[in-house]
Amino acid sequence: MMSLKVEPILYKFIRCCLNRAYAMIDDSQLSAEERYSLETVLSRIRSSEESWKTVQDLIEFIRRDFISLYEDAIKRLPKDLVKELFLKTIDLCLELEEVAMNEELRRALIEAREKILSIS
Repeated sequence: MMSLKVEPILYKFIRCCLNRAYAMIDDSQLSAEERYSLETVLSRIRSSEESWKTVQDLIEFIRRDFISLYEDAIKRLPKDLVKELFLKTIDLCLELEEVAMNEELRRALIEAREKILSIS
């Protein structure tokens, strides 16, 4: 039986981008309620990974869900912290070889970055 090869970027988005970005932000000033909200946002992003079967699925997530999760998060959490988390996630992904080799994915990340910067 032949198993399908999973594209590394499908798991690297969470492990190399989101989790590293989260480790880099300072959430020490958050209240218990805000910390819970942040954990909820992270869980929603992490759980979406289960539905990514192709790189195209990830691109659709970045274009649609990632931005709506950002918009939702800035309503509940300090905007600067959320912006830093989401931008660092994108920036870390842009450093990955798999992203450099996929123009559509790279473009989706850059568009998401610009959209985040435009949301005030």
